Amino acid sequence: MILREEIECMFDRELSAHGRAYTNYEALKSVEKKYMEIDGLPVELHFNPARVASVMAKVDEETLRHRKCFLCPDGLEEMQLSFTWGAPSGIDYFIRVNPFPIFNRHFTVSTSFHERQHILERYPDMLSLARELGEYVVFYNGPMCGASAPDHHHFQAMPKGNLPIERMVRAQSGVRLVAEFEEGSVSVIEKYARGAFLISSPSEDGMISLFQKLYDMGVIRSASEWEPRVNLLSWYEEGRYFTVIYFRAESRPACFEEEDLQKRILISPASVEMSGIAIVSSRDSFDKLTDDRLGEIIREVSLPINQVESMCNTLKSNERKQPNVSVGIMFVPEITAEFLTEYTLGEEKISGVESFKYVDGKVEWRGNLYESLQFDPVNYTESVFELKDVTIGINFHWERKENQRFQGGLRVIVENGKLTAVNLVGVEDYLISVISSEMSATATKEFLKAHAVISRSWLLAQMDKSEKLKATDQEYSACIENDEMIIKWYDREDHTNFDVCADDHCQRYQGITRASTQKVREVIDETWGQVLMYNGAICDARFSKSCGGVFEEFWACWEEAEHPYLQGVPDRKPFAPVPDLTVEENAVEWIMNSPEALCNTTDKEILSQALNNYDQETTDFYRWKVVYTPEELSALVKERSGIDFGDIVDLVPVKRGTSGRLYQLKIVGTKKTMIVGKELEIRKYLSKSHLYSSAFVPRKEDGKFVLYGAGWGHGVGMSQYGASYYGENGYTFDQILHHYYTGVVIK
Repeated sequence: MILREEIECMFDRELSAHGRAYTNYEALKSVEKKYMEIDGLPVELHFNPARVASVMAKVDEETLRHRKCFLCPDGLEEMQLSFTWGAPSGIDYFIRVNPFPIFNRHFTVSTSFHERQHILERYPDMLSLARELGEYVVFYNGPMCGASAPDHHHFQAMPKGNLPIERMVRAQSGVRLVAEFEEGSVSVIEKYARGAFLISSPSEDGMISLFQKLYDMGVIRSASEWEPRVNLLSWYEEGRYFTVIYFRAESRPACFEEEDLQKRILISPASVEMSGIAIVSSRDSFDKLTDDRLGEIIREVSLPINQVESMCNTLKSNERKQPNVSVGIMFVPEITAEFLTEYTLGEEKISGVESFKYVDGKVEWRGNLYESLQFDPVNYTESVFELKDVTIGINFHWERKENQRFQGGLRVIVENGKLTAVNLVGVEDYLISVISSEMSATATKEFLKAHAVISRSWLLAQMDKSEKLKATDQEYSACIENDEMIIKWYDREDHTNFDVCADDHCQRYQGITRASTQKVREVIDETWGQVLMYNGAICDARFSKSCGGVFEEFWACWEEAEHPYLQGVPDRKPFAPVPDLTVEENAVEWIMNSPEALCNTTDKEILSQALNNYDQETTDFYRWKVVYTPEELSALVKERSGIDFGDIVDLVPVKRGTSGRLYQLKIVGTKKTMIVGKELEIRKYLSKSHLYSSAFVPRKEDGKFVLYGAGWGHGVGMSQYGASYYGENGYTFDQILHHYYTGVVIK
């Protein structure tokens, strides 16, 4: 039986005894409440007379020295039950029903031995408890922050969903991201309490590290205190830990000790009060408290705002860094952008809709001409601008226009008689969009993690390649052309003024338009900075939708370069031999049939992971067929190539790669015969968009040209369909990566 079920059974047994706990839990049903709003947060005020012992508790050293500890075994009340929980740290805790409840289920969790409250040493136990309890929030009151027993270490637990701050965190309302570290994120809560920080991480070690960072920034305020004044809430959900840390300036507000009875309000803020439910045990105090007065009290005991901002600045200066990438978004005569948050151009503040036109080799904006323009966000983490009518899927069958929103900066430049919009964004933020655009953001986590690593690797490898080319002043050539052949590939030549483009030519990047999920953000967080390495260099990690059964090698699609980690092997588990598909008759038999492979699937669950919404418009991908009349084919090739072959009379395979993909095809016409390559150029000539792949068998049937094809994309590296199968069947992201990339190291 899990821990939660054990303690809930104990709860039912204790209340069935009809002792003091039963009486006080019954009294909860009639607790009088006021509903308030403070700083935009809905807050509750409870009149709970049974809590008088906690609210009025004396916690000075003299009192503690002479009282019997009610959390020690010999201090238990009659009929009070206890359950022993062994924390992973080796410490035993007693879990008991709290006899003075605030919530309909309320537990106290105390160490089995008498020791003072000290959260730094016991924080790992708090996280473990939160994970094991699952549907409960665990909270901690520091020695000078509402703990009625600061001499005996203890936590408390209550069901999730009760606290306004907790609900606000889930809704991400009033929560500002401060810094991201390798371990996780740190945010500040800007409603109600001051000095409230939220830390989050998928791992306990990450949480412990983040907590240590914040704990070290706290101030121990007197010689009699041994830790900073803090209250904590912790919970665990969807594979991630959350802790809210309240740093305190004061133990109690001045009104608690007020001698003037007219001004005295008996409230002693602890974790629950700092989280939006204030408990008073006095009718007089309940009647006196208003929205404004309660807000004043919470701010009085909280840290001053200048201290909070100082802590935020310290955190930001030490946060995990990410390099920037420049992404070319659109290439058009005119650009319309709407700045939805504040931006700057020099000293000028910019917001709202702006239009840019290409005029006489320059950017025309607001009646003036510029060589280029760069707009920088005032606040990067909150920055948003929108570009109107962005074309996606350029020259592919899903091509369309949509408005897209982006984070980061915007540069408008002139290129080849048009304008280009360039987004300046952090690499990891770029990847959040890539992962949400290249496939479904709801795919299995391990599949997404694998994709994050290869997308990051490809990007950084391209950026490194570009820098090396610039350093040598070497002109990059991607075409071999003469009267008899045109061999062309597409990699670096289309974007020399930015790092990568935003479309399928590079990696799909659609800013923050494509809805991300918490899972995707966790994936980026958990793989932050990780890349594939081979012989000390970042891998040029390619991927495609479906390899068609066998991986292609790099040189068949791009320049004549050998990448040993990109091998032409079958997409099977375990590997099973296939015929040599560079031999024509073998390739024909392979393509004309539908052999077993991981990417040969009709499983809708798997396909929905690898395919985004518009990709799912494609149903035939592993094996497919295209039919043209001779007239259609001749017109198409002329339109797409710009070459007049005359009437096309034959398509003759010349050279195939390891996957059966053609990288040289002879086009025979009545006016001209040429060899065409590589794979993408072949695909471009033979489709109004792009043929699914160049792994096809051309035949003449009934006076028509019929192309029988295999796969979707270039087939190099990871096959998204195959990888989604692995993710769905319990493989880890590193297992997926080592299947598709031979001999690599993940760093």
